[in-house]
Amino acid sequence: MKLEILGLSEVRWPNFGEHKLPSGQVLLYSGIRGEKAPRHRGVGFPLSAQANAALIKWEPISERIIVARFRTRIRNLPIIQCYAPTDAAELQDKENFYSQLDAVVDKVLKGDIKIYTGDFNAKIGSDNVDYERVMGRCSLGDMSDNGELFAEFCGTNDKVIGGSLFPHRSAHKVTRVSRDGHTENQISHICISRKWRRSLLDVRNKRSVNIASDHHLLIGEIRLRIARVMRQEERLGRRFKTRRLEDPAVKRSFVEEPETRAAGIPEGGSVEEQWTAFKNARSLCQNNLGELRARRKEWITDDTWRKIEERRDAKAAIERARTREAAIQSMKSNKAPGVAHISEDAQS
Repeated sequence: MKLEILGLSEVRWPNFGEHKLPSGQVLLYSGIRGEKAPRHRGVGFPLSAQANAALIKWEPISERIIVARFRTRIRNLPIIQCYAPTDAAELQDKENFYSQLDAVVDKVLKGDIKIYTGDFNAKIGSDNVDYERVMGRCSLGDMSDNGELFAEFCGTNDKVIGGSLFPHRSAHKVTRVSRDGHTENQISHICISRKWRRSLLDVRNKRSVNIASDHHLLIGEIRLRIARVMRQEERLGRRFKTRRLEDPAVKRSFVEEPETRAAGIPEGGSVEEQWTAFKNARSLCQNNLGELRARRKEWITDDTWRKIEERRDAKAAIERARTREAAIQSMKSNKAPGVAHISEDAQS
């Protein structure tokens, strides 16, 4: 799809980190913290090589919020990816989420072009009475309780909900279809600062994109040019095979070699000369222990690629169906790996 920045909800990876691919793309992710953390929720940003070059910094807030800040030719562009609680969640969980999101907003510089994107689990409807500054009339359905919370948040922070502004067919607005094929919702959104509303050119879904989810990909087109940031890469120290010290012979050699070097230091020389004779501790570790090289797992196996192809064929058959009944029948007869995926939303 030639996307520069992609926001993900329900990444399902624990903790947080940065995963670099040989192609130059980078995945930033933030999940539930802990060694034995459950694999659900989680948010992330897959970035193109160009977007990664424009990345100033990023911050993993929680398993529901992640922030990445980019440099453009005009202003800096912070993007906040969110995964809000569902309508069935406890009110306290919803209030905690928006309190945390408010705290993130307070840290962002006022001059930046702020964008909020993600699965807000919020239906805002087409009735924008009292919300004219926040949304248009081009949304689906009726406003839900989560929709009210979301609209109030956008109004407080002077944001515009992009998916309500552009008059597309309803098929291009639906962001989630239930597993039975009968329920369609518009619950994922892209928002932008009202001051920069004219930079948002379009927001619509892409049904043709093959993703293992009951959600459709939501794409926003923004008229901004990103700029390259010269960042100094963090230099990581080398890791050595310290377990080899459990061998008495290796341990003896590791202890005796510094003593031998110390005995060979010339007396009466300058401090620099004495330090030069003794400073190479790295070669000491390399000679006696050896470097520990991490083995990288294969990113995607051949078996996974086959399952992806099977799911792509099944989804194509569903998209070719001309009626809802035919689509449901196609789902039953072409159930490939990934089609039966149940998200946290569907379970709720």
